[in-house]
Parts: sequence; C-alpha cells; structure tokens
Amino acid sequence: MSSPQTHSPLDQRGSLSTSRIVFLVIAAAAPLASMIGNLPIALGLGNGAGTPGAFIIAGLTLLCFAVGYAAMSRRIVNTGAFYTYITEGLGTAAGVGSAYTAVVAYLAFTFGLAAFFGYFTELVLSQAGVHVPWPVYAAIGIALVAVLGYRSIDLSSVILGVLMIAEVVILAIFDGSVIAAKGFAAALPIHSLSSQVVFTPGLGVSLMVAFTCFLGFESAALYGEEARDAKRSIPIATYTAVISIAVFYLFTAWVTIGAVEPDDITARANKETGELMFNVFTLYGGEVLTDIMGLLVCFSLLASYLAIHNAAARYIFALGREWLLLPWFGKANPKSGAPSRASVAVSVMTILAVAPFALSGLDPFKAGVPVLIGFGSFGIIFLQAFAAIAILVYLRRHGGEPLWVMVATWLGTLGLIGATIFVAIYFRLLATNESILTGLLPFVFPVIVLGCLGLGALLLLIRPNQVGRRQQMVARANALGGLPFRVEPDREFAVRGDADGGTGAWTIRYENAAGRVLTSEAKPTLEEAMSHARELRDRRGAIVLEIAAG
Repeated sequence: MSSPQTHSPLDQRGSLSTSRIVFLVIAAAAPLASMIGNLPIALGLGNGAGTPGAFIIAGLTLLCFAVGYAAMSRRIVNTGAFYTYITEGLGTAAGVGSAYTAVVAYLAFTFGLAAFFGYFTELVLSQAGVHVPWPVYAAIGIALVAVLGYRSIDLSSVILGVLMIAEVVILAIFDGSVIAAKGFAAALPIHSLSSQVVFTPGLGVSLMVAFTCFLGFESAALYGEEARDAKRSIPIATYTAVISIAVFYLFTAWVTIGAVEPDDITARANKETGELMFNVFTLYGGEVLTDIMGLLVCFSLLASYLAIHNAAARYIFALGREWLLLPWFGKANPKSGAPSRASVAVSVMTILAVAPFALSGLDPFKAGVPVLIGFGSFGIIFLQAFAAIAILVYLRRHGGEPLWVMVATWLGTLGLIGATIFVAIYFRLLATNESILTGLLPFVFPVIVLGCLGLGALLLLIRPNQVGRRQQMVARANALGGLPFRVEPDREFAVRGDADGGTGAWTIRYENAAGRVLTSEAKPTLEEAMSHARELRDRRGAIVLEIAAG
C-alpha cells in the first residue's frame, strides 16, 4: 500500500487577487486576435449584419452557465475545475473522461497557438522589412511561455494584465474613431439587432464564432487553489470575465458593421476575409494605429498562448495528483507553489508538436495549425456543456440554491448543448479545412468520455467489495495497536481519535480510483468529514479507509 499523500494548495500564499484572475481569464480569450481572426467569418458566412445578436445570445447563455459555475466554485475549490465538477456531479468515470478530454483539448489549443504566434508575427514584421522565418518567432514564444509557466502565476498574471489592457485600449480607440466619424446612430445601426436580421439561416455560423470567442472564461476555477479567497474571487472573476467579454465583443462587432455599412458587410467580409479589420482600422485610425494593432495582435496571441498553457499545465497537475497521469506531474514547486513539472511537460510537448511544422517548410496555416486550434476549441466547448450538465445534476441533488440559480443553470445547460451541436456541424469551417476526416475530429471527445465510462463500468465489476476492504483495514489497524481505531455501530466509517468530541481537525484517508492512498484536506468537524467521505465514496468511487482526528 502506498503512503498517503495530502492534497495541499498549489501555492500556500494564496497570491492571486480577483483582478489578476480576471486578467488570466480574459487574456485566454484573446480579445483582439478573436476580433481580427473570427469576426470576419461571422460577418461573411454567418448572419452578417445580425452578428451582434449572436454575441448577445452567446453572452446571455454563458452568463446563465456562469451562475451555476460560480455556485459550484463556492462549494468546491480544486485546481481540477471541470474534472472535479463533473466527477462530483456525474461520477468518477465521467470525471476521468472529462479530465482526459480537457488535457487533449487544451494541449491541442496550446500547440496551435504556439505555431500561429510564430506565423502571424512573421507576417506582421515582414511588412516592416524584418524577414525572419516563423519558427524562430515560435521558438521565442515557446521559451518565454516555458519560463513564465514554470514560475509562480504572479508574474504571468501581471504580464497578461498589461497585454489585455493594451488590447482593450487599441480597440476602444478604433470604436471611438468610428463613432466620432459617423455619429452614434450610423456607427451603431439599430437595424443589426432586429429579429429579421439576427434570425437568418446564417445564425448557426455566427453562434459558433461567438461561442468560440468566449473560450477561456471557464478557466477561472483552475486558479482556485492559488486565489487569496477562492470562494469569493472565482465567482466574481467568472461573472466579470463573461460580462466584460460579451460587452466588448458586442460593441466592437456592432461598430465594425457601422463602419463598413450593414448592406455591404457580408460582401466585403467574404472578399477581404482576414484583411477586413486591418483595412477598416486603416480607414478610420490611420496606418500608424493599424501598425500598432498588428503588433498587439501578436502579443494577444502570445497572451492567449500563455493563458492556455497555464490551464493545460493545471489539468495535468490535477491528474498527476490523482494518479490518473504519472504522479511526478502532481508535485508542485516547493518554492513558488506552481505546477512547474506539469508546465515543463507542456513545453516539451509543444516543442515536439510544432517541430514537424517547422521542419517541413510548409505554410503552417495551410499545413493544419487552424485544425489544431479548431479541435481544441471544440473540445473546450464540449467540456463546458458536459460541465453544465454535471453542475445542474449536482445542484439539484444537494439543493440549497435559490430558484433563480437553478433556472439560470438550466438555461445555460441547454444553450451550451446547442452551442456544441452548432460547432460540431460547422467544425470544418472553424478549422478552415474541408476534409471529411477533419469533420470527424469532434467525435474524438465523446469517444474518450464513452471509453472512460465503459472502463468505469468494468472496474465496478472487478473492484473488491468496499465494506470488506474497510473491515480488513480496521482489523489490521487494531492488530497493530496504538490510537483507538474503531467502527461504531451508528457510524458508516472507521473513526480514529476522539469521536465524541466532534470538533477539531478531521482528515479522511482514502484509496482513489487509481488505487492511490490519499489524505483529504482537514475538515473542522467530524460531521463535515463524514459528509465529505460519503462524497468520495459515492461520487468518486473511492474506498474510505478511515476518518482521523488531527
């Protein structure tokens, strides 16, 4: 039997404030890069002038989801985020499936962003007369992210905050320039919000774009163990991020339509594609502003890459800690508290993933980088829907939430299920690849989850009887003597220590689904420890060995 391992926070100092978590979350969404790269797809192939309506629908859906997500984060603080929530709501097998899904999705997104950063930086700097191959820029980005990811999250949050503010400022200048030139009525055409314009056959494509532009907001809970006050910070950061991103995207998309004219927006977006936003920026802000914007898009991609890298590292750390990956990954840096080993692993895998693109000499945009980013994007949206279902089940089972929270959670769940379907249908458009095999990639994630569910069912058939195992542990402990260790008739679990006192620090020793013996965080009362032990047993499939007084 392995020695027990205590789950301790990533960083004992709890260094992250609410504002820094907001920076980390919004930076992952890459506001400027999303507007430059994704908005033309919605304007050209979606519902065109009705695109602001799609952002309103997506924003309201994710705000409803955030209500349940925030309620869950107040109850459970764990760096596993989706993995932990889905485990608590739908059981161990579903949680493990979601955890592996998260790792695959975030890694694919990380690999794609690393290559795309190098590719786009080459495009921007080559126009200024600096000609350096894109792999060099990609290597610089990978090195920077590797260093920042290895260190404490403090430095990353500061850098991401500065970059995020710069992105918002440059787009605010653009928005203000259009309004100054055309006036509010023309710059923000009310026609774009009419039902006849919003609810057209292209709405599905625009919704796909809108939901993918929000990617990253769900990462707030990943930093719960590093927050100063997680039960307060995570809900506030989640709400702030969703509302800020929604308002930001809605306003910029709306102003862009006004700048081009609603009747011409679809034709111009289809003709100019990725150049649309640069051309509009030049028209209203001048070439200098456009040049600055080009550089900031590079930094926006780097910021998003760093944020997604951090998220991937924390999922790998959480799985290593649960022995669902090599336990080596589950060790935090003893000095900074950061998941440094997991971060190094992500950096090494990123190098191995980007190297073939660099060595082939092919254009990474044509060679499959957008497929990686699209694959990761769909995986994260799939996880959001999966987590929404789990949160809804958990909150209904445990109760205690007001009616409006449950209604919002229901609406968010239904909306995210719809979003997952939309993105699956239009996935080849998102990945900019019309291959039939590319269209099948979204099915990888359900297969991972179904495989884990099947494995979980198999383990239930061959797993030793929990009661028998517990009695063996009790008998062995009693034979060894020492502190009182007994199973009382009115108690479900073995209790070691002064059970009659009922107060103090109570920890739970248990064997998780991977067969590793772990020790939970301390609970202030025996009753709370008993409740948590039931959760471990019933929802995570753990074998509870004992509840002990500290």
